[in-house]
Amino acid sequence: MPAETDAQSIARRRLVLRDSLLLVSLVLATAVLFTITLFLFRSFSAHRAGLARRWSARGRESLQAGRPEEAIAALQTALSYAPGTPAYEELLAQALGAAGRTEESYNYFMGLWAAEPGSGTINLQLARLAARRNDRSAAVNFYRASIYGTWEGDGVARRAAVRLELARYLIAAGDPAAARMELLIAGGNAPETYARDMALGDLLQQADDPADARSYYRKAAAARPGDAAPIEAEGRTAYQTGDYESAYRLLARALAERAARHATAPQDADDSRMMGQAARILELDPLPKLPANQRVARILAARTIARRRLNACSAQLGGGPAAPQDLQSLATRWAGPDGTSRAATLLNDPARQSTALQLAYDTEIEASKLCGAPTGDDALLLRMAVSSIAMSPLEGARAEQAAAPHDWR
Repeated sequence: MPAETDAQSIARRRLVLRDSLLLVSLVLATAVLFTITLFLFRSFSAHRAGLARRWSARGRESLQAGRPEEAIAALQTALSYAPGTPAYEELLAQALGAAGRTEESYNYFMGLWAAEPGSGTINLQLARLAARRNDRSAAVNFYRASIYGTWEGDGVARRAAVRLELARYLIAAGDPAAARMELLIAGGNAPETYARDMALGDLLQQADDPADARSYYRKAAAARPGDAAPIEAEGRTAYQTGDYESAYRLLARALAERAARHATAPQDADDSRMMGQAARILELDPLPKLPANQRVARILAARTIARRRLNACSAQLGGGPAAPQDLQSLATRWAGPDGTSRAATLLNDPARQSTALQLAYDTEIEASKLCGAPTGDDALLLRMAVSSIAMSPLEGARAEQAAAPHDWR
């Protein structure tokens, strides 16, 4: 019996040992297979990630090179290897917009916006797309969300740039008042630099705010002494708003700065012509501050110029009863005291001075409507007439646009 018991015990131990060895073998085999599978999986994932990066890089390069359709194909491939990658999706949305597929791009960005509504970049893209869709309300809202959104890097500079872009959009949309508000806010928030001051000056001028535009041009001139560009810009603004004395002084100063620095670029032809015109207007303008005899002499000279213009226009239109009613009304006024008073009468009658000058101005305005754009002194007298009219900023801008095609030489 003891021998039989020992045999059974040995048999059991062998069975346990065999089962243990089998179990260890299975565990080791499983571990090896798991390791191999994990390695293959990670290798495959790394390969897919590498392919996604390469395709996205191709898409970015194509987009930057102005080939949006190629960029779309490359980025779609990148997303097939790395689905749901926000950076690739944003690039694809940009490529769709660049390719003119506005609705697809807008919808794509809206999906990105739903996941990250505070992104400054995404809101800016949506603002531009909304502007292209002529959805002004959405464009302005997205621009504002972009300004107050989150930005990577220099957020202050980026927000200021977006605000300037919003101002440009509002100017183009015909809302200069809203644009002025954005520009003045940008002036208070953006870092003070020469480039900022010049940009604000240009945009404020477009937004019918010449006074603030000139202020920023002066800041730019102070930031870069000797630079003729901001002085010329302020001079042009002064000219366009009827401040001919300042216009001449500033443009002449800019010319002197160029000469002092031996600038290779000569004064712009338009600036040179504008300076000459401002000088001539200062010779013609019967300013109230002048001595009475000089003012009257200039009024009589203006009246002579306007009278010749009226006669030429009447001859062009045939004159007599067949002439337009406005021209006949002018002829009647010219036959009265405003058109016939001599120097001695005008010297003793300041009110008559004003009405005689107004007759000259009205003649130039009506003649330009009936007989086309004037030239020479008639053109300058017309500009003086337009400048003398009390107008809102918007009306003034329209008057400037109407006068712009004329040959002022």
